Amino acid sequence: MKPETLARLDLLAAQREAKVLETISRQTATLEQAAYQRGMLTSYRDRLTASWQGGEVVSAAQARRAGQFAAGALGAESQIAATEIRAKEQLEAAIADLARLKLHRRKLAERLREARRRMLAVAELKAAQDLPWCRAVSDVS
Repeated sequence: MKPETLARLDLLAAQREAKVLETISRQTATLEQAAYQRGMLTSYRDRLTASWQGGEVVSAAQARRAGQFAAGALGAESQIAATEIRAKEQLEAAIADLARLKLHRRKLAERLREARRRMLAVAELKAAQDLPWCRAVSDVS
């Protein structure tokens, strides 16, 4: 393959690698956000539990809101868990893609070095054959 073609293939692989790195960054941020949300939910739940355990009298409206929060918290927790699972799967896939792309780019770089070496050797051979002093040396002998 020509060095120019190999260089273009490497450029395309570099662009794909940049997209995969962006995906890794995005999924990592999603996981961090999910962990933050889970922490906030736990904090609210702990405060709600502490308020009930304090033995204070609570109005019916407060009890109803607390019940609604508890029910909503369960739904939110399942959504957070589902988000984490999807983000982890996508992150693992992106990491595997990145490893494959890096290997592909190393192979392309090696092929490019080899193609350039061959081209240089051919050019040197051609230049040596075209030198006038080679003919002059044979005429002097």
